[in-house]
Amino acid sequence: MVISKMGHRLRKTNHLAIAGFLLPFVAAAVTGALLLIVKEEFKSLRFSVPYLTIIPMILVGGLVSSLRSIPLIPERDDKDYAYSGLTLNILFLVVYITSLIYFITSLPQ
Repeated sequence: MVISKMGHRLRKTNHLAIAGFLLPFVAAAVTGALLLIVKEEFKSLRFSVPYLTIIPMILVGGLVSSLRSIPLIPERDDKDYAYSGLTLNILFLVVYITSLIYFITSLPQ
């Protein structure tokens, strides 16, 4: 813990918690950009390759960051970011898996 010139205690920032909180929104922004780029060609490689590689990597990165930030809560006291990031990552992963199930079942036989 660092003490400022005015005698106030300054805590170190829990960067992992902040990254874990923000990465699900990055994944949503990348998905939105993909949807705008491909328009209605969801079966094209321009959509499926990034959607099946980049989005899960971002979401798993956010989940790992959130999980790794939890042990740092007593030292850095950012439990709001850590737990809300964990919740958002789980929620976005559930939505992503649901969308994968939808796309797989909607493919022509």
